[in-house]
Amino acid sequence: MPADSGPRCREYKRPLLRPSPSGLGPVCERRLNARPVAAAPVRAPTAAPVPPVTGQTELPLRPHQPSLWSL
Repeated sequence: MPADSGPRCREYKRPLLRPSPSGLGPVCERRLNARPVAAAPVRAPTAAPVPPVTGQTELPLRPHQPSLWSL
């Protein structure tokens, strides 16, 4: 690479194709001015995650209950 290969980013020294007034390229600008990612709010578990549907009866779950996939 030649000694003078054109303008470079003032922060990360990456070669710039289109110099900007700030001296930073678009990638370096995003890195330096990145907004922090907000953590997703933690929701409290509810007693009944699925509301009951009228006309349906809840079946009891028993350990090792046979199903079509286990036969």
